Amino acid sequence: MLDNVPQMKYDVFVNFRGKDIRDGFLGYLTRAFHQKQIYAFIDDKLEKGDEIWPSLVGAIQGSSISLTIFSENYTSSRWCLEELVKILECREKYRQTVIPVFYGVNPTDVRHQKGNYGEALAVLGKKYNLTTVQNWRNALKKAADLSGIKSFDYKTEVDLLGEIINTVNLVLISLDTHPFNIKGHIGIEKSIQHLESLLHQESKYVRVIGIWGMGGIGKTTIAEEMFKKLYSEYDSYYFLENEEEESRKHGTISLKEKLFSALLGENVKMNILHGLSNYVKRKIGFMKVLIVLDDVNDSDLLEKLIGNLDWFGRGSRIIITTRDKQVLIANKVDDIYHVGALNSSEALELFSFYAFNQNHLDMEYYKLSKRVVNYSQGIPLVLKVLGHLLCGKDKEVWESQLDKLKNMPNTDIYNAMRLSYDDLDRKEQKILLDLACFFMGLNLKVDHIKVLLKDSEKDDSVVVGLERLKDKALITISEDNIISMHDIIQEMAWEIVRQESIEDPGNRSRLMDPNDIYEVLKYNKGTEAIRSIRADMSVIRKLQLSPHIFTKMSKLQFLYFPSKYNQDGLSLLPHGLQSFPVELRYVAWMHYPLKSLPKNFSAKNIVMFDLSCSQVEKLWDGVQNLMNLKELKVSGSENLKELPDLSKATNLEVLDINICPRLTSVSPSILSLKRLSIAYCSLTKITSKNHLPSLSFLNLESCKKLREFSVTSENMIELDLSSTRVNSLPSSFGRQSKLKILRLRDSGINSLPSSFKNLTRLQYLTVYKSRELCTLTELPLSLKTLDATDCTSLKTVLFPSIAQQFKENRKEVLFWNCLKLDEHSLKAIGLNAHINVMRFAYQHLSAPDENYDDYDRTYESYQVKYVYPGGIVPEWMEYKTTKDYIIIDLSSSPHSSQLGFIFSFVISGPMVKAIMGYRFTFYITVSDDEDENKKDSIDIYMSDSIVWVASDHVCVIYDQRCSRYLNSRVKNQTRFKIKVEAMAAAVAHQRGVGLKGFGVSPINTSAYHNFRKHINTTAYHNFIQEMNIPADHSFIQKIKATADHSLIQQMEADFALDISSFM
Repeated sequence: MLDNVPQMKYDVFVNFRGKDIRDGFLGYLTRAFHQKQIYAFIDDKLEKGDEIWPSLVGAIQGSSISLTIFSENYTSSRWCLEELVKILECREKYRQTVIPVFYGVNPTDVRHQKGNYGEALAVLGKKYNLTTVQNWRNALKKAADLSGIKSFDYKTEVDLLGEIINTVNLVLISLDTHPFNIKGHIGIEKSIQHLESLLHQESKYVRVIGIWGMGGIGKTTIAEEMFKKLYSEYDSYYFLENEEEESRKHGTISLKEKLFSALLGENVKMNILHGLSNYVKRKIGFMKVLIVLDDVNDSDLLEKLIGNLDWFGRGSRIIITTRDKQVLIANKVDDIYHVGALNSSEALELFSFYAFNQNHLDMEYYKLSKRVVNYSQGIPLVLKVLGHLLCGKDKEVWESQLDKLKNMPNTDIYNAMRLSYDDLDRKEQKILLDLACFFMGLNLKVDHIKVLLKDSEKDDSVVVGLERLKDKALITISEDNIISMHDIIQEMAWEIVRQESIEDPGNRSRLMDPNDIYEVLKYNKGTEAIRSIRADMSVIRKLQLSPHIFTKMSKLQFLYFPSKYNQDGLSLLPHGLQSFPVELRYVAWMHYPLKSLPKNFSAKNIVMFDLSCSQVEKLWDGVQNLMNLKELKVSGSENLKELPDLSKATNLEVLDINICPRLTSVSPSILSLKRLSIAYCSLTKITSKNHLPSLSFLNLESCKKLREFSVTSENMIELDLSSTRVNSLPSSFGRQSKLKILRLRDSGINSLPSSFKNLTRLQYLTVYKSRELCTLTELPLSLKTLDATDCTSLKTVLFPSIAQQFKENRKEVLFWNCLKLDEHSLKAIGLNAHINVMRFAYQHLSAPDENYDDYDRTYESYQVKYVYPGGIVPEWMEYKTTKDYIIIDLSSSPHSSQLGFIFSFVISGPMVKAIMGYRFTFYITVSDDEDENKKDSIDIYMSDSIVWVASDHVCVIYDQRCSRYLNSRVKNQTRFKIKVEAMAAAVAHQRGVGLKGFGVSPINTSAYHNFRKHINTTAYHNFIQEMNIPADHSFIQKIKATADHSLIQQMEADFALDISSFM
């Protein structure tokens, strides 16, 4: 029995040596706890004494978790050691979770008190009695034996912090008590709520709801809980299990009798398969019933059981669980609920229930438990089976069982998953095995897989089969048409193939295990049974292949031989290669070691051919039948001198000849492809007189000799001319109305054509380091990202009218180190920044609240930002300062209005960054104006990969997360202090960034509309003044009196005003 557990006051107590971490790491940790709303007790006073010891003990006892940070000088502090003893005491008495963090020290040094730890304890031993010192030593050993976090495992402190926060968060979640966390039914509350909303309990109509998902995902559990919750609200109810097995044994009529007997509460006899007797119809028609039909996978059976909804009384509900979505679609259910996997915290909690007989994690088994959760990928059945299997076992058994799963699935899990496979027909089974054993992880589009698996042009069984696998929840297809499969399903498929020939892998249909492949290839044991080989040559032991290695594999269709580097070259095929199987459809052999393909090589069946980084000088001679060929990749083949005749490759879509430096020319015919990649080649020109119809992707990056370029296409979506010497684009460039991405990094471009603004779908443009570019012409309104960093010759930037700028959708505009920009352009950039940032902020004032859990990875989606040369905070910012803090007073703002907050920072230059890939972080600390101890903080991230800031720069940024946080603060406090600190986090360290000042500008709806009116009015008056037009009533009247009103209409459109109202 546990002692009386103290009331929890804190989420986590942090035990640390202030001398080691107070000045840096502790601050970041505190800030991270605040952001994740983790309530931490961190006593950061410089001195500790006996008078505060009772409060420390209370804090330790009142914390759910103790985080102990072992650092270099930890044992020189008596108070650290006393806290540690108390922490371990609470672990024993109250099962408090303890998480050790080894910050710059090795666990062995802590465990055995070596080095500084031993020396410091020896000094303390002279001051305190032996019993006390021995207690400290015992505590250190116990703590070091616990599973913890080692700083040496992480590249940066940012990564270390992330792991600490994630670990603490997972433990806190696992400690939560939920109303549905009974009998191991964890994580289903949201499913119950969703299902309840689909049932529409208030409706008087009969409704049928389907619960669909893969085997073991928890469909029956959800249906059971829903049934228990609702059954009392119905006149009659029944939960029918194993109906298919019962139907097979006793017939469908017997099953139907069982169902309706239970509902009516009397012995019902049926003599018809379809329909009901008048007696049963009359009685059941007045009853509001709840029926659950569990694990139905036969549409006909379902129709016979509940074929006509008119049978049942008003308000009746029928719930059907199935692994086959088509069963639900065929019976026209009202709604389908797809059961997804548990998230990681739910999975951890469910596994803990079965493995430790408790709803929270045993930290001793934390890493091993995470391995189980990762393996399960959120399938409850897997967690339950493995939890029971490992319950009460020591760590050695856990390790052994988890290692065993790598080679062979657990029998109970395998049998449960195999049920879905056995329901498939032979063609569908074949497709599933091909996907699981070969195609998963290759990131091939569904359309490509369909072509690869089709036996003939008219074969539509693959299309039907893939739909069937999707309906059976055996595969999923993403929005970008990539097929994925749960790892447990894949392992089931692997085991099915293994059992085809347990002792002799050469007689299996598919090879994917490195050891099996090694055996088959080394001893030439291949047979015509083999359909696919997927081998990673970089992990297969060194071997030499026979030149006849593929002779007996006449049915081989899919071959995948990747490696991470050129592995021993010709030693793999020292005597060459006699032949490839004629049936091959997919070949990917990275680092193919020979100078040529076999003389009798036939490509007639090949759909995708990838010899990247090979030694080939030439692929084949003559003209081959290439009707099936869709992709040809030979990138990195540095000896390739020429391409074969591709005139018969009429279906070729992708040609990748990147980094083939000996390839100096290509046939213009290849421009008819959809995707063409010729990066790092020695081409000097690539031209076309015609506007092409098909080309959508063209990559010419680092073709450093390329000077002449005149290719356009009506379907062009992405074009890369980075690191080429092309200095101009064709005048017809603006005709490419579908172009979205244009990369001109480090190019020789000196100007953009006037038609550039006609690229109405362009979203991304980089001219980074294009040092010859002098003028940026008017850009399309659709553009979201512009990177003009290090355009050192850039002087002029042109913008459209004010009215047009309000239609823009800029998200990121960067002019780092563009120090030659003229004054007019800088003012125009500043105005454009003002318009776009204000517009973005206004659009997000009423956006729904988000939890921003993904901010660390996707922060740019929550921001709009501009960077340009400048040394002062923009004049329009409402609050400005040259200090590192500012007082915000919003007492006069309407309390009901939603506020946004725009920031501006002046980054001080020059500044050198030796390591690329760092991230700017602005730390925003908000405190009470009168009491600085009442403070909180939030960060704004800004990513850039520049290595040099040549001068002062202005950054204007709106961050949705930060703005929402400040808005929530304003609701309770209208006067507060904002302090800003800037840091740049590189790969291995963080460095401070100088700020010359910053500004804050609150915005609400009325402020935005006033801004628009002011901008438009100012722009109009500036126009009148610049054009020397007399601003009087008579001038306007004269224009209006003319037959042609185009001038006044244009002016009114440009400034979004009724101009005559100003006269």
